Amino acid sequence: MPVRTFITEGPVQYARYRFGYCQWAEIADVGDVDKPYAGGYLPYSADVNDPRHLFYMARSLRIRMDRYSVDKKRRYDHRNWQLHNLERTCLRKEAFLDAYGPKALSLAAEWMETRFGSAFIGPARLAYILGKPFLSDVLIWRTSQELMAFALLARGAWGAHYWYVFYKNNQAENLPPGHGYLVDFLNWTREVALPYAYLGTGYGQKSRYKARGLTGLEFWDGSAWNANKDTLISLQENDPPEERPNPNA
Repeated sequence: MPVRTFITEGPVQYARYRFGYCQWAEIADVGDVDKPYAGGYLPYSADVNDPRHLFYMARSLRIRMDRYSVDKKRRYDHRNWQLHNLERTCLRKEAFLDAYGPKALSLAAEWMETRFGSAFIGPARLAYILGKPFLSDVLIWRTSQELMAFALLARGAWGAHYWYVFYKNNQAENLPPGHGYLVDFLNWTREVALPYAYLGTGYGQKSRYKARGLTGLEFWDGSAWNANKDTLISLQENDPPEERPNPNA
């Protein structure tokens, strides 16, 4: 079966005459995963009981790696991040689970609670995400003593999707800031010569760090990839406040 697209009814704001519809893509063959990414879709994981490989259309962000560069301010920030001397390694998902397994998943929950006050991805959802066959690789960052961060990646010749990243964070300690992992992921994407780096959604003020100081950014505007950063910022400024998903969903 080729990639199937379909529409379901979404949020309704009757008083404002806005009647939302959600656009979906479903893949049966992992070899087709490039098609939803190229069309502005991202993988859906909110229903852990759904056996399908579903993708939802959203304001997805990506970097065209042939245009990627980092401005002076963000390069300065990243040089400070590099002073923590982390070793970065890319592992196949199976090798990561064999090496770190339950310990890493326990750390993910601990790090999320420190960062957000709760683990916004519960154990069932994390297991569901890890079970997706197109989640192929995990980037890890560690010191000589401990694992400091890991990022779940979907990866192919089409590019790589920085799906979720979990990292040690505690304001009382001198730890690498989270934004540094994203830049290091982009540097890795360039090193392995992939054409695109997908960064998830670009909604609200909290997502603006994904674009800060980066050249080559595009966002999905509903019909095409749009490189106008001013338009993206305007959209983000007018987005409603972000609501965290149910961690047990």
